[in-house]
Amino acid sequence: TKVLRAGSAEGRLTGGCLSLVVAALGTPAEVDTTDSILVLEDIDAKPYQIDRMMTQLKQAGKLRSVRGVVFGEMLNCSQHVNQGYSLEEVLIDLLDDFQGPILFGFPTGHTSKPNVIVPFGVRARLALEREPLFELLEPAVS
Repeated sequence: TKVLRAGSAEGRLTGGCLSLVVAALGTPAEVDTTDSILVLEDIDAKPYQIDRMMTQLKQAGKLRSVRGVVFGEMLNCSQHVNQGYSLEEVLIDLLDDFQGPILFGFPTGHTSKPNVIVPFGVRARLALEREPLFELLEPAVS
């Protein structure tokens, strides 16, 4: 993983595959991002597509009360190896006005690594200082 912005935050985990989260906007399945740590991942999306989807989330007001953002590995989300910029740079630019911590490359969802299951609805802490920490604050099951 890579820290794109240091800081710490606590919130309820929510999110999912970015293309599906955006497709659900305006429907009964629309994601509630209130006081959340937003976890987003996707696969095979070009940086301009990620830019468009993140911009739509911003314009829909879905980032207003987000406390922290965790991006998945974003497997194969590049145009070509010499495109001149990285997806991380695109995300930093898009989230320039976002004040919370941002983690990139967490192995959840579509990933080439063993998949870490993120239990949405559970409170978690994202502390991205010297040693990055992403931890659950309550059990996922009872």
